[in-house]
Amino acid sequence: MEETTDRYARHHLIDWWDQKRLASARVMVVGAGAIGNEVIKNLALLGVGNLWVVDFDTVEVTNLTRSVLFRETDIGRSKAEVASERAKEINPAIQVKSLSCDLEYEIGLGVYRSMDVVIGCLDSIQARLALNRACLRAGVAWLNGGIEVTVGEVSYFASEEGACFECTMSPSMWEQHHKRFSCGGLRSDTEEAKMPTTAVVASVVAGYLVNEALFLLHRATEEPKEGLEPSQKLVFLLKPYRLDVYRLPRDPNCLAHERWEPLTIMPFSPQQITAKAVFEYLGMPEGILELDFDLLTHLTCLECGAVEEVLRPLEKSSSRLSLCPQCGTKARQPETICWIDKDSEIAMRPLSDLGIPEYAVLRVKQGGEETFAQLSGEYA
Repeated sequence: MEETTDRYARHHLIDWWDQKRLASARVMVVGAGAIGNEVIKNLALLGVGNLWVVDFDTVEVTNLTRSVLFRETDIGRSKAEVASERAKEINPAIQVKSLSCDLEYEIGLGVYRSMDVVIGCLDSIQARLALNRACLRAGVAWLNGGIEVTVGEVSYFASEEGACFECTMSPSMWEQHHKRFSCGGLRSDTEEAKMPTTAVVASVVAGYLVNEALFLLHRATEEPKEGLEPSQKLVFLLKPYRLDVYRLPRDPNCLAHERWEPLTIMPFSPQQITAKAVFEYLGMPEGILELDFDLLTHLTCLECGAVEEVLRPLEKSSSRLSLCPQCGTKARQPETICWIDKDSEIAMRPLSDLGIPEYAVLRVKQGGEETFAQLSGEYA
């Protein structure tokens, strides 16, 4: 009788299984495409209680051959929203939050800090680099999955141990990454090449990713994790069959290895506080707020002299902005800043006006002192 009334009865037969631990777990899935669909489906079936689904893209017809959660009627809708809805249909007892946003600039570090594990199901080098740095700074382990034709890979990056994803970047990967940007720093509108894939290889990678997440969620703090060790990568081929596990070397010159702590928790959202108010709250009146990105403040036309205020991350700004709306000449020069002090022109603007998201962690320096402060928000 128990097996018909308890949804997780078969899980309870596994001697090491802890369903209560899974029910309280917080897992972020970044990327809701082919791999992400399978990961989200599996996590919902397993009863992982709190899922965050992140993807800024929309469903396309080509997704339908590889994405079990999408239907033809979903074309044009947010991938994150659709995947979240279907996860709730699979298991109404779990909580699922969708974020249809850019992970590089629109998810505060505090959101990552609240996660037990982050699973990357991405097809972009730029997105993987951003996710890697966020997880390192937040001190949360993350899993990276990738596919191409009949090849799949899964990597495990622990927050403070061994190599990170950025350590593994080859010269050709860096070259591909830099192609995203024009000589002025504006983002190119050229998309990264699409990888040929099938549902089969996506589901195999997703299975490994979720199994690694289970090992992490069940691990006792004093025990080593089963499965992959930190900075190991599993690579498999489905044609011909082959499976290998590699140790990834750490790059001693990698700049991504930094932990942003200890933290001061501030009871203000970015809509409620300015840079100057941050300095006063932290007792650092002569402080400098170091931005984690180049902030595009103005565009100045070199032909007609027209100036336009922008206030958005430079790398989030399309190269189309170089076209002047006044004279039609493609000759606008971007003006950027990477830090703010109390005398800055924008020190009295709400931080939300500057592209700083909810739950962001701010780095503030004064003299030789450095501190980190986390903002609040509504959606966590």
